[in-house]
Amino acid sequence: MKNAAWLLIVLGLCASLAAGCGDDDADDHGDHDDHSEEGDAATDAGKDDGGSAPMCKPEVRTPATACQPNDGDYAPCTADGYAACVSDDGEYHRIQESISTIARVAAFEDIAELLFDATRDASADAFLDARMLYQEDEGLDSRVVRRYDPYADAPAGTDCAAEGVPEEYPDYCVGPGKLQPILLDAFEKGALGEAPREQAARIEAALLWFLFVSANKEAYSCATAIADCDSSYAYYAGGEEARGGLGLARYVERVDAYAHDRAWDGLLAVRCWRDLDDAAMAEDLQLRDRARTQYFTALVDGLAAVLRDRIEQLADSTGDEQLNHFAFVTTLGPALLPEATRRSSTDASDLAAELQATTPADLDTDAALAALDALFECP
Repeated sequence: MKNAAWLLIVLGLCASLAAGCGDDDADDHGDHDDHSEEGDAATDAGKDDGGSAPMCKPEVRTPATACQPNDGDYAPCTADGYAACVSDDGEYHRIQESISTIARVAAFEDIAELLFDATRDASADAFLDARMLYQEDEGLDSRVVRRYDPYADAPAGTDCAAEGVPEEYPDYCVGPGKLQPILLDAFEKGALGEAPREQAARIEAALLWFLFVSANKEAYSCATAIADCDSSYAYYAGGEEARGGLGLARYVERVDAYAHDRAWDGLLAVRCWRDLDDAAMAEDLQLRDRARTQYFTALVDGLAAVLRDRIEQLADSTGDEQLNHFAFVTTLGPALLPEATRRSSTDASDLAAELQATTPADLDTDAALAALDALFECP
């Protein structure tokens, strides 16, 4: 194990990093939008051919589901109501060649190799190495500490970097208000050998929550900062080619191929919208909202599929492995509660009640799964 002096140096990084973060680069902006924009939709040609768009490339839809895309959802080579656009070949076409977010998702994957195995305890050194990856310059921590959720309520102009604001608006200032405290606490306890399997699961769940909210946030802010579309793509798929993915996409694809497929359609919808509406500030607000909604719906249902899978693993496991799954479920579950409440306050209350369990025995997995299934049926 690294010596005690090294441990203290590493653990001391959090205070300076939390207090002294620099400005975001071009792919991550922090302005609060009051959700009050209105405007007329541009004319939609309704065909995926012609213009300067690439050759239309149909995708094979995943058959093992009763779910179907919603009317008007974007998908390559379908009568989706979108004019021909850059996404029609089924690939994500970058706005900028270099996307710094890809390195953050790569760091997540490296942390996963060190910590995210429910069948074994990670060593103290593994937690220290993972924390160094987390706190790389311009890395994950630099974005967690300022991440806001544009779909949460907060007064216009709310600054999550201001003292006391994250505590006052933790749902909106989700990064500094909720995720960073979980992560720093879990890294510290893991490095000290305190319940390492549970701490690893808390880190895993909190980082997946961060990737989820970040993909949505960047799709939201790319209306005014077009390169943020690239960051949204990277936060979901890690910079991978069509229908592939690292990070959050890897998790979703493993447990629900259809949800992953729909997330890619939503991601391509966002890119198509910004190809058709490429002004510095988006002008076609109707198309903007269609694309954002499609993408958000797929992402939230994909995250629900990940949570569902871990609840099932919780029900089928024992001992330290069960504690790992329990820590993951109770940490990630709250990420779904805002959308769950919008869909059904009754089912959301049922899910929230199970997530408040303090031991695996207190969590009724059947009730939790029933609430999830009622809330998140199809992306």
